[in-house]
Amino acid sequence: MLDPVNCPSSITTLQEKLALVAEAGIDHAIVLRFDRELAALSPQDFVDRLSAVMGLRRWVIGFDFAFGRGRTGSAAWLRDHGHEVEVVPPFEVDGHELHSSEIRRLVTAGEVDKANRLLGREFSMAGPVEAGDKVGRRLGFPTANIGIEPNKLVPALGAYAGRARADEGNFVAALSVGYRPTFGGTQLRVEAFLLDFEGDLYQRRLELHFVRYLHPDIKFPTPDDLVQQLKRDVADTRRIVDR
Repeated sequence: MLDPVNCPSSITTLQEKLALVAEAGIDHAIVLRFDRELAALSPQDFVDRLSAVMGLRRWVIGFDFAFGRGRTGSAAWLRDHGHEVEVVPPFEVDGHELHSSEIRRLVTAGEVDKANRLLGREFSMAGPVEAGDKVGRRLGFPTANIGIEPNKLVPALGAYAGRARADEGNFVAALSVGYRPTFGGTQLRVEAFLLDFEGDLYQRRLELHFVRYLHPDIKFPTPDDLVQQLKRDVADTRRIVDR
């Protein structure tokens, strides 16, 4: 990426994209690093570089696909240069074109159930479980905090009903995105309380799926008030996700 500071947050990271591609039945994927050297290639130079390492038989491209210096390569350019091209039209939901910007807007607004409908899957975040302050354990709700991957889209602050996927299996999970305001926290945390799970997940990779937004990140007067809310969140999560 040429301008990472102004690049939109990723709905799916590269690792997540490759996993989804594999689930779709694609056996091989080649990832090209988009840098200034690659961006400066002419359409022909780009095609020549690909042809040197693979047998190009057909191009399957999006309707707005462009490549090469100055975006001068297109479906028309490929056809004019003897390539077989299949253009994928815009994907529509309820008669409206689907754009990633709308999914980002819904996720950052906490409307993950609507975003999931557009995605065709549950929005997820994954990362290694990091050492926390053990606040949840002291309250009777031990949580697993995951590391947030660089440039990964983060949902609106608040509590969510969701799921967690670990090596041990899939679990219903009460999720939280926030700063732990009741305890004066200043670091953004994405954490999960896995229902019906006992064990140590430290330094293991955990995948969290967001099903529905429950409420904002709240600063409670006392830890006891927080515990009562956590009990309600767990009950709501079980009801929503099991359904």
